[in-house]
Amino acid sequence: MVGGIFTAHEGWRHNPRYHHGDFELIICTKGELHLKVAEQDYTLKPNDLLLVPPYTLMRGTKPSPGNVEFYWLHFILPSNTQLFESTGSLTLSDKDVSPKHILIPQQFKLPDLDFLTILIHQLLNTNSENAYDRKMANYFMTMIIINISKLTLNQLDFKTRDSERINRLKEWIRTNLYKSPTVQDMADVMQLNPQYLSRLFKKVVGIPPKQYVLQLKLHTAQALLVKTNLSIKEISANAYFDGEKLFMRQFKQMTGMTPSEYRAQFDEIYHNNQVISPTLPIPEEITKHLKDVPDFGEAPQDS
Repeated sequence: MVGGIFTAHEGWRHNPRYHHGDFELIICTKGELHLKVAEQDYTLKPNDLLLVPPYTLMRGTKPSPGNVEFYWLHFILPSNTQLFESTGSLTLSDKDVSPKHILIPQQFKLPDLDFLTILIHQLLNTNSENAYDRKMANYFMTMIIINISKLTLNQLDFKTRDSERINRLKEWIRTNLYKSPTVQDMADVMQLNPQYLSRLFKKVVGIPPKQYVLQLKLHTAQALLVKTNLSIKEISANAYFDGEKLFMRQFKQMTGMTPSEYRAQFDEIYHNNQVISPTLPIPEEITKHLKDVPDFGEAPQDS
């Protein structure tokens, strides 16, 4: 429906906002947000996600102690969407060939934001002037939801010995990416044979470890391209590539465009700040079912 990047200074507090028929996804990237959704209090810190359900009043509970930044995305889900108090009654796994559920928790700590940042910026760069753009926006929002669900299921389902070992290795790779670790380095850390490690990694993650390292570097570069004004040379170095030319060649192989072309497509993303709060144009498909609903503030009172 609509979304943006919101920034505010110390002392900002979220205005009361009633969600009509839409969900809102809030992803904190800087500072702290203090919110109340219905009767539940939440504190969001960097990498924290909050899903606000429809027909719910949300408001700030106290001023932010410092500068704050977050993504906000409003979207509509099918009418048969269910809300659960817990997942105990569901059969959930990210290994299902035909998964029956996409699970979005109300609050969730994301392991990292790099890949989601790329998808969010692609979504926010898509306008809704024609049917193709609307289809693209729906596609990117669906990808964001599916990736959040996958991360959630990974945390619920990754309890086997192999998955736990590879999860630890992925975290080691992330913290040692600046060394450009080889498969032998990983095998030494895990005390495994390199060939066996490669097979195990691909079984759990879906791609070989060498490709995973490159993918992580490229995702880092993409995030830097859309979130900073660093030069291409600086981004190459900060994404741990061995030289600007290699970076540009591998980036184009993955994305089909140069780093400069990739950055240029995100020039028109809607940013707002504490002076202009996130606004929500209610779509016709919702408003035609509502009567006398205020655009902002408290929920309508029963007569």
